[in-house]
Amino acid sequence: MGNNDNTYFIDAQSGNGFTAETFLKHYWQQKPVVIKQFFLDFTDPIDENDLAGLAQEPEVDARIISHVQGSWHVEQGPINDFDNACQGNWTLLVQGVDKYVPDVAPILEPFSFVPNWRLDDLMVSFATNGAGVGAHIDQYDVFLVQGKGKRRWRVGKPANYKEIFPHPKLRQIEGFDPVIDVIVEPGDVVYVPPGWPHDGQTIEDSLTYSVGYRAPDNLQLAESLAMMLDKGPGNYRFTDPARAGQANPALVSSSDVAALKQQLIDAINGEDFTFALLEAMSEQGIPEYPLEDEVSLEQISNEFAAGISFVPAPGVRPLICDGKRGLPRALYVNGSQFAFSKRDQEWFEVLASGSILNATCCQDAPSFTFLETLTTLINNGYWEWFEG
Repeated sequence: MGNNDNTYFIDAQSGNGFTAETFLKHYWQQKPVVIKQFFLDFTDPIDENDLAGLAQEPEVDARIISHVQGSWHVEQGPINDFDNACQGNWTLLVQGVDKYVPDVAPILEPFSFVPNWRLDDLMVSFATNGAGVGAHIDQYDVFLVQGKGKRRWRVGKPANYKEIFPHPKLRQIEGFDPVIDVIVEPGDVVYVPPGWPHDGQTIEDSLTYSVGYRAPDNLQLAESLAMMLDKGPGNYRFTDPARAGQANPALVSSSDVAALKQQLIDAINGEDFTFALLEAMSEQGIPEYPLEDEVSLEQISNEFAAGISFVPAPGVRPLICDGKRGLPRALYVNGSQFAFSKRDQEWFEVLASGSILNATCCQDAPSFTFLETLTTLINNGYWEWFEG
């Protein structure tokens, strides 16, 4: 392997092992790091057969990237003919596995020091010996958790690299000089910040779990603003009473430009955009499986009182605001807002935690508002009965 700088390595099981505080201070969005033995005695919660099953489903985002006799090929899911797609050195990649397979949730739990709204999804890939997707650059943070097998990861520094497109659906770069060149084994993790080129090549048939994060750009934020304004709130029209006359009608004044900008700034600073932004931050693209026979508030109230427990559906990660610092007191789930009062906060915090929910979680009895929210979440397929 190449020359590796020790500042890019952490032994999670050493005396100075991994801590979230140290990671956030020295690595997060700053530089990559290899975390050896982050997961002790790692056991894969899924295998390549499970992945293949998911890749056949039309609602699942999956693809196979193969390299055959010097040529790159991409097969987009749903994949029905694996024999034809799995030629040469190939990788099967499936997005959003956390939304479909509850057993992968423990892989995400150790990274909960980053807030829910930043987490995008868990992509799982299976690659054959010698396979990879080529050197490339991502614009998001990612933790690459090694499952079974071994994989060689190379990571370079940000720079102006020449992009190449060996296939219309593949964006790669020509190459880079690595600052990290390492072979990872089950339980090891490689963190790569946005903009750092990296390239993974399988040494043994292996599984990789990619914990990816989202970072909205200005265009995406502007889309949230446009959607809000399209619905009406905050969409005020420009006015200019007491305007002074001007000799040259073609001249644009700086005060008019400033007033137009301020009109938009006022919309952004308004409460309505706060709500729209929070709804967008909570949007996960969760597949909705509404109940065919909706349950009633009375039924859920009776089951809750009888000791029945409930849990979020796979992949559901709610957000909560506590009513402080100008934010509303509300729960957000997949783009929907559920407001609550201060006296209900403890119950809603338990709901937002994603833990097992039952009547013993809080000392006070749940309110009508809380049970009504739970009923709605269950009917929408976001919460379900716990079968433990």
